[in-house]
Amino acid sequence: MESVTFETAVYRFRRHLLVEKSYSGLTVKEYTSDLNLFKEYLKENYDFSDNFAVPKINKFHMAEFLGDIVIEKENSPVTRNRKLFSLRSFFKFLVRNSYLEENPAEDIETSKTERRAEPIYMKTNQARKYLRTVRNSSSRYKLRDLAIIKIFLYAGLRVSELVNLDLENIDFDDESLKFYGKGNKERFVPLHEDVITTIIEYLDNREEMKKKDDDAEKALFLSARGNRISVRTVQHTVKKYAREAGLRNSEKITPHKLRHTFATTLYKETKDLNVLKDLLGHQDISATQIYTHTDPEQKKDAIDDMPDF
Repeated sequence: MESVTFETAVYRFRRHLLVEKSYSGLTVKEYTSDLNLFKEYLKENYDFSDNFAVPKINKFHMAEFLGDIVIEKENSPVTRNRKLFSLRSFFKFLVRNSYLEENPAEDIETSKTERRAEPIYMKTNQARKYLRTVRNSSSRYKLRDLAIIKIFLYAGLRVSELVNLDLENIDFDDESLKFYGKGNKERFVPLHEDVITTIIEYLDNREEMKKKDDDAEKALFLSARGNRISVRTVQHTVKKYAREAGLRNSEKITPHKLRHTFATTLYKETKDLNVLKDLLGHQDISATQIYTHTDPEQKKDAIDDMPDF
């Protein structure tokens, strides 16, 4: 079986569509756009390199990508299904030409409703248990990890935004983070007092850590090797504590799920979509409306509070 990079596979797939399938240039452009979007998602959220091999992709990566298409962007389930079709066609081509043994997109179901998927998030008691597990950890990086996780839970940053934070992005006077986020958009995120305190405790610990290069000197969060922390390390850290906390479906707890927890919790408290939109760094408020859902407990409470007839 020949091993090919994602970029090479897309090139061969495009040629197949144009020459063998005789698809129009516009149709091929749509397929290519979907695949490039998927590639950028993998690089941003799973720390894939530019030249990653196609067997590295699994069903979980694809399901997360398609879920975020609905949650983070203003795409409808219809658009999500079209992107799924693009992925299925691409991986079917790879299997048929012996670049892969099986199609990881084959068992992913299409959306059967126009209703947007509700985001997965932690309930308050789960989040408390999760943070308690980090606080009680014996890891030498406990303070760093606690600061990272609190920034996700109290500020809702994307993982790509967090790993790119520099020391200069912290404004202790305003108790906030100021940085450029997705789309090079300037972001201002106020910090909870508990987060500020945790960051200050971590900074004392950070002073003792060796810095490998100039980039590490300015980076807020460092790896065990003295580099700027990577997306992959953050993802591993988040999952590790979820397992240690004994959370249900711990393998599905990702930095993105912590961001959803922040957003869902904040909306329940404020009911203000505009504030949430700005804090999450969304371009369009339609992407923020996903957090207006109600959970089963809220629905039951509403029914229980009805007057007697």
